[in-house]
Amino acid sequence: MQVKFARTILAGAAVALGLALATPSTASAQMGFLVKANYADDMDFGAGAGVTFGLGSLTTNSGIRAEATFDYFFPGNDLTYWEANANALMDIKSVAGLYVGAGAHYYSWSFDNDLCGAFCDLADDSGIGLNLLGGWNFSGSKGPFVQAKFEVGGGEQLVISGGIRF
Repeated sequence: MQVKFARTILAGAAVALGLALATPSTASAQMGFLVKANYADDMDFGAGAGVTFGLGSLTTNSGIRAEATFDYFFPGNDLTYWEANANALMDIKSVAGLYVGAGAHYYSWSFDNDLCGAFCDLADDSGIGLNLLGGWNFSGSKGPFVQAKFEVGGGEQLVISGGIRF
């Protein structure tokens, strides 16, 4: 179980790093990081980290930016669940701090129970889904934030998050 957890963390870090390195060089000055705590209506509590980055002149002119996160959940009962997310976020200029977004997620879950053995048809699963989200930054683009994300297809859950961007 510990080896599986370590591989999961490394895979999530690799996805986030790859997305960060794939951004245009003009976005590097607009790059930031985040840490967050999550509560999902299906998978209970989780923790996450990620990178945020601007999209050059698109960020300056329209307030659109990108965010890549990795979230690991702790549902218990020998169930392992994690997801990697890539979202585009747009600031609502008429309300300071408010933003909306959309994106995609890759999820993976597995059930590790020796009693199940060969009788388990669905001991693990993974797939891709869409994200619809909105949130509020308390003090500009850096600092504390809250966010609600609804997963359409894939994980199909509501995830409430709070954290800090820096």
